[in-house]
Amino acid sequence: MTYKIFLKFLYTCSLIIVCSHSYAIYESASINYYQIDPYENYNRHVYSVNAAIDRTVVRPAAVAYVNYVPEPIRSVAQNFFNNLRDFVTLANDILQFNGMDSMKNFMRIAINSTFGLAGLIDISSNLGLMQNKNTFGRTLQVYGWKHSSYFIIPFLGPSTVRDAIGNIPDNVFNPTWWLIPDNYVYVSIGLNVTNLLDKRAKFLDFDQLLATSIDPYATLRYTYLQAHNELPPQPPATKESDAVDIDNLIDSEQTVPNNSTPDATESKALAK
Repeated sequence: MTYKIFLKFLYTCSLIIVCSHSYAIYESASINYYQIDPYENYNRHVYSVNAAIDRTVVRPAAVAYVNYVPEPIRSVAQNFFNNLRDFVTLANDILQFNGMDSMKNFMRIAINSTFGLAGLIDISSNLGLMQNKNTFGRTLQVYGWKHSSYFIIPFLGPSTVRDAIGNIPDNVFNPTWWLIPDNYVYVSIGLNVTNLLDKRAKFLDFDQLLATSIDPYATLRYTYLQAHNELPPQPPATKESDAVDIDNLIDSEQTVPNNSTPDATESKALAK
């Protein structure tokens, strides 16, 4: 019995080593990280600076925002910023010649900006007009820029080169860009800071994953690129029929004929 358990242990270790090596070969062959992250040296430095700022300033402020600002007020603030965000989506829907989504977002803005008191109340979602976010980065994707390299924006976080460039017109599409006068810049700063805290609060649960990761930068990169469909397809799941039953392997090796000499029938056959 001890011998059989020892063989199972050896088989298990062998399978783990082989499977791990095979997965590493597949990863290196299918995901060319130099191609999707050619600015890795720069990105890692910026990530370190961003992480330090987040640890000391942004995250504590986001935690305080969640702990001390009542949920109804945070919900109202989120509705307000979502209504502003719908203007950005509408502009990009029009640029992409997406008529159906353009009409839906126009109706969302019209209803929430009037009956919803400048977007403080999300009436449109209750009527079935759910929010559909769109960006100028996606507009560039529609016009042919299909894939883009990973790029971390200082103070803002992960993105791609395409989406980073797309942030510029997206900011112009936002009503706060052209409604708030220059002499009321503090209002714009206050809105942007509140919006930043609201966005950061949504990712507080993600911090635990980064804290337990061996390489937080690689984890963040993989998660972001996967969410934005910038990674190649993953390997297909192993079929159940391909799984190896260690018990059967051991039993087959332990099976030995009771008599090593041929029986009478085999002897007659051999004699013939």
